[in-house]
Amino acid sequence: MNQQDPRGKIKTEVTASDRTKIAKLIEDCGRYEGEYFPAPVEVLPAPSENKTAQMLHYEGDILTGFVYLQHGPQIEIYGVVHPDHRRKGVGTTLIEAAKSIQRQEGANGLLLVCNSALPCGKAFAEATRGVYRFSEHRMVLDPDSIERPQLLQGQQVQLRRAAVADVPILTHLVSHAFDDPEEETANWIAEDILTDNQCFYIGWLEGQPIGTLRTVSFGEQIDIATFGVLPPYRRRGYGRQILLAIVDLLLEEHWPTISLEVETKNDNALGLYKSCGFRAISTFDYYQVI
Repeated sequence: MNQQDPRGKIKTEVTASDRTKIAKLIEDCGRYEGEYFPAPVEVLPAPSENKTAQMLHYEGDILTGFVYLQHGPQIEIYGVVHPDHRRKGVGTTLIEAAKSIQRQEGANGLLLVCNSALPCGKAFAEATRGVYRFSEHRMVLDPDSIERPQLLQGQQVQLRRAAVADVPILTHLVSHAFDDPEEETANWIAEDILTDNQCFYIGWLEGQPIGTLRTVSFGEQIDIATFGVLPPYRRRGYGRQILLAIVDLLLEEHWPTISLEVETKNDNALGLYKSCGFRAISTFDYYQVI
């Protein structure tokens, strides 16, 4: 679908030619200011149910801006605008189009994600009246830095991949680990577990589900996400076992890049991730647009 706008044209259907131009746009932005896009755009999958995943802003045949929409309870926006076309309404046009999609889909909100190292991101967020909410470190695994404490007998957590039939268990774990509404949680898990690039896992202790996580793959990169442990089982070493179990599995599968994200103020999680071999490579700020 294409949308006409006085300041250019917005495309939501992406062709092979568009993908080439997207890669070139991100490369140009990277040379200009070291801008880092969080995933390989050329392989970003479209969400299910025909939800809009990518929007491109064209001036004639020139790609001037691009955003990727990550769908969830809130829609997260990741985007770039060509340096030669900034302060010309390109970013604002794309944000307004994203707001329209948020309203159509009934998502709880819209979060603009900006690289904290780039002043232009903060300036744009403030220009769109975005309200700062939190920041996250993006961390990647360094296998040589993994610390492996000795486990006592009887404390081993078993990590198993979840199936569609496990959606109720996953819903219970995620909603209680993150204090999220159960109905909303059940809906997005039931949808995401059917996608080709996502896998859900459950940590079992003596027959009881105590924790969960999922993996999301993009080309040669795989992210660990939605990692949570039920409150009664925290600070007892079980989360470390679950995390090391998935790290070992992904290393066995020879993933070149294994990464995750964590809030900058979550000291407990940061300490855990660092001891399990992860190191921060960048930081992203999240602004509430709606």
